[in-house]
Amino acid sequence: MPTEISIRQAELILKLYELRREPVMRQARSYIGGAFLPASADELVSLVASGKQEGAYILQVYGYWDMVAGFALHGALEPALIYDVCQEMYFQYAKIHPHLAGFREKMNLPEWMRNIERIVEGSPEGRARLNTMLRNVQEMAKRREVTADN
Repeated sequence: MPTEISIRQAELILKLYELRREPVMRQARSYIGGAFLPASADELVSLVASGKQEGAYILQVYGYWDMVAGFALHGALEPALIYDVCQEMYFQYAKIHPHLAGFREKMNLPEWMRNIERIVEGSPEGRARLNTMLRNVQEMAKRREVTADN
């Protein structure tokens, strides 16, 4: 039998899902899930600082996921629920993970995406999923290299 807390969490997840369906957020998520694949911290800094739409997309999507992760860290959502229903967050985090420390240093933003980092890397399951997603991102990069060479 669902508890009042679990019902509230489900309602919050559904509200968060609705936010993901907003037209600009869909465009941003499409960019982050697709073409966005920074090769270095410098490239990530350049994209974010460019003033272009892509930089806004990066900030919008990662800000959204950091907010969702913050909800879990502060008790509004169970981390296990996020693990079960927010797989996209893990994939998108994997795209910036290799460059995160360098980005933070170069931008003087030591806490940027700390909530996501804590949720994704805070459990053995999260770390295992991150490793899978990192391999997926590496495969994407390899396919792009092959396509670019042809």
